[in-house]
Amino acid sequence: DANGVSTLSKSYDLLCRNGRLVVYGFHSNLPKVDGGLGMLSPWTWLRMGADMARMPTFDPMLLTLESKAVLGFNLSFFADEHDLVAKYVRQIGEWVLAGELRPPKFQRFAFESTRDAQAALQSGRTVGKMIVAV
Repeated sequence: DANGVSTLSKSYDLLCRNGRLVVYGFHSNLPKVDGGLGMLSPWTWLRMGADMARMPTFDPMLLTLESKAVLGFNLSFFADEHDLVAKYVRQIGEWVLAGELRPPKFQRFAFESTRDAQAALQSGRTVGKMIVAV
């Protein structure tokens, strides 16, 4: 789950016994820049605070009884792990070629449209992945 407060509870609810929820981002918790002016309004700060208050907690007793796990990691720590990342990318490629893994929806932008890609990302209304072709 890379979305954060908007999907964490539902993601956890969908776990079956022995299920694992992996959290690696909080996109829905990130502020959206109001009006493209590069400033956050007081309402944005209030929304971010309300989102933090709605952040789910996970009861260790229930995790144990239901044999579930919630795991988290920070993708930025992989920046210097070139060999490990290459290994993972090869494995994912094999799964895609074998039809065991389907790529997510994506939206492609030409390099000349990088501003449009950034605006779409900042709008918070994008679905799937975004690709800027160089």
